[in-house]
Amino acid sequence: MSRMIFGSKGKKIRNKRNRKILASIALGLLTIICMSDSKNSLQKDTVVAKNDTKALNLSGFNNKENLKTVKNNDEINIALNDLEKDDSKLSRGGDIDEKAISKEKSLDDNSDIVRGVAVSSQKEIVKSAKPQIENLDWFSKAQYVYPIGAIAEVEDVYTGKTFKLKRTFGTNHADVEALTKEDSDVIKNVWGGNYSWERRPVIVSVSGKRIAASMAAMPHAGNDAYPALAEAPDLSGGYGTGQNLDVVKNNGMDGVCDLHFLNSMRHSDGSITEGVDEEHQRCVSIAASKK
Repeated sequence: MSRMIFGSKGKKIRNKRNRKILASIALGLLTIICMSDSKNSLQKDTVVAKNDTKALNLSGFNNKENLKTVKNNDEINIALNDLEKDDSKLSRGGDIDEKAISKEKSLDDNSDIVRGVAVSSQKEIVKSAKPQIENLDWFSKAQYVYPIGAIAEVEDVYTGKTFKLKRTFGTNHADVEALTKEDSDVIKNVWGGNYSWERRPVIVSVSGKRIAASMAAMPHAGNDAYPALAEAPDLSGGYGTGQNLDVVKNNGMDGVCDLHFLNSMRHSDGSITEGVDEEHQRCVSIAASKK
């Protein structure tokens, strides 16, 4: 009788132990399944944040989700220690193959973008620097860099406004004409609304160089209604009748303007003797010092 009682108790103890073992095994399997589902969910659904929504930070699969609110930032920082390997290249602040995002999101203005993983397919754009400003002697260099017939882009040093000039004449300095009426309008605007003999420092861009210069914006010795070099009346600037120095037609300018460079000189004209114009040279120096 006592043997039967002890046998029954032993059986109960064994059954209780077995149930504990089975429960432990079941709990372990459930934990593995949950972790696997969580991992798959994380890999499939890369968290996307919209304006004023949540950002997800993950330091590894074994860590709990850490959610925080980001008000004025679309960034989501994701650091996965064992991300599924593919051909993508991930780096914080670097580039990634377009493959990494082509399956999930497009990068147009209306798309949600995961930025914490530094997703970028843009290539570095290097802007070419402008050539340094050169102060070229007119007689030995500048007149050959800017020969008769050449077109230059000219920048006013003080305003930054630009216009195009064609060199049509000149020996001691460059005689130039506005290329179009629009260029003439810019010139008048820069000089206060009207043509003027005022000297202003300018930068002349031509033949791949930027050259310090000085310009006076008063057209003279020309009549747009007559052929170039023909005898013409009413020449601009009070030049009366004479050889017409107007090559570019319908440009809103009669005749030529003076463009001076380092050591260039005035023409001998009436009471004006050939020589260096000090004001032009001062403006050339100002243009040469521009950064």
